[in-house]
Amino acid sequence: MKKTILITNMENNFGKALTAVFVREGYEVFSPQDFEKIERLDYFAETSDFRTDFDADFEVSMSADSGIFEKAFHENVIAPMERLEKFLPLLEAGEGKRLFYVSSAEASINETRTTNGFSYKMSKAALHQFLQMLRNELAPSGFSFRVFDPLAGEVGVETAAESAFLYITRRRGTENHDPNRDDETNLVLRDANGRHHAW
Repeated sequence: MKKTILITNMENNFGKALTAVFVREGYEVFSPQDFEKIERLDYFAETSDFRTDFDADFEVSMSADSGIFEKAFHENVIAPMERLEKFLPLLEAGEGKRLFYVSSAEASINETRTTNGFSYKMSKAALHQFLQMLRNELAPSGFSFRVFDPLAGEVGVETAAESAFLYITRRRGTENHDPNRDDETNLVLRDANGRHHAW
């Protein structure tokens, strides 16, 4: 029986490349529109990554554009939450029980060094908080998590997709015998070069 994956956004460059890799490797790949056809899911890949050119540098004295904030928060947090809620029973029926989310090290509180893309970074930081809470709820039922920065603009999209495929489908061991760096029991953010990032 083929392993199955849902890729939520096959339209952006990363989603297209990731879909191509999974198809090449013999997986049955679904989109959210295939809901009625799906009996079970092994993997769930949330590849939404909404950014806007109008997300200016942040200054304390500037007026925030609430429309941009609301759009970023909806696309990067609320919509992914709604999709998971819809497909969670199919993941519970599958064997893989692995959830994959695209994010960015730019949203790391410890690593953010620039103020551009403020609403994007804030929305991804909110996604991180959601994933922390979700992990607490689902990990006891056998779910594991992958959070991934494709390093858009730094790494080619095909290279990032190949890296993501391996990260989604393989079990990572403990790094340096440190249980706090075990991707199976902790929520870890890694990039397309395999580097671990702080939340």
